[in-house]
Amino acid sequence: MIPRVLYYVFGLTPDFGGKPFGMLHYACIASALAHIRPERCVVAYAYEPDTPWWNRLKPRIDAQRIAVPDSVFDIPVAHYAHRADVWRMQTLVEHGGIYLDADVLVTRPFDELLGHDTVMGLQQDGYGEGLCNAVILAAPRAPFMTRWYDTYRHFRSKGRDEFWDEHSVRIPRRLAAENPGELTVLPTSAFFTPGPSDADIDRLFASPRPLNVSGAYAHHLWESVAWRPFLDGLTLAEVRRRDTAYHHLIRPYLADLPDDFDATTTEAKGEGTRRARGRAQPVLKLLDATVPNMAWRLRQKLR
Repeated sequence: MIPRVLYYVFGLTPDFGGKPFGMLHYACIASALAHIRPERCVVAYAYEPDTPWWNRLKPRIDAQRIAVPDSVFDIPVAHYAHRADVWRMQTLVEHGGIYLDADVLVTRPFDELLGHDTVMGLQQDGYGEGLCNAVILAAPRAPFMTRWYDTYRHFRSKGRDEFWDEHSVRIPRRLAAENPGELTVLPTSAFFTPGPSDADIDRLFASPRPLNVSGAYAHHLWESVAWRPFLDGLTLAEVRRRDTAYHHLIRPYLADLPDDFDATTTEAKGEGTRRARGRAQPVLKLLDATVPNMAWRLRQKLR
């Protein structure tokens, strides 16, 4: 049985990887609290955020400072993303529970999944089909998780190299094929639709059509790809003013907040940049409805 306990990890570097805890992270964790109704929600961090969004969420979670794992099986782990991978593996092997990346927005309960040993979802990307570790449900000491963690004895990535997602996406897919009874594999639509392609990111962040994916439990929102063109500097007022699939998804979790809730977060943006973005809004609105790809490129220039 998979425990109804949520786990997140955030803030493994002092600069938060250039992506401070904000509206996206708040809405995603709030969505999980609303739909999964966990017994506990652990958000682990090495460096604690200090933003309006974090401070509003903190009373609802179990915030825990952790020592960042910098090695696994005596092998150095250099990149913070891989250190987060190691932490989630160790935590789920020992305690079991539900691990979610902080950019996964939950859309319905996970109750029917909790009777399995381990659950993951397929992900399609430019390299083929894999099992992505952005969403993992596991019982304590689940055979698949123990087997998967043991493969880290051969961990070899130094960062953004050819082995970047070897242990997080490729190896679990191979292990699932070799040990089919140990893992429940859900289709791509369960967690990872839309995908990380340019067309899918456009569909999620630039198209006014609401997202309707039958059978989805959650949507991975691909923060690392979408941050610069769509998320950096996005305000609550903008989310309410413009219609995109992403804005439709997060609005329910922001409904009780005033438009200027995040004003202090966005004050750091240059005044000139803000004025340029303001002047461009009528053009962007038109482009969103007609040629979203062009709107996407214009937003990149205005960040």
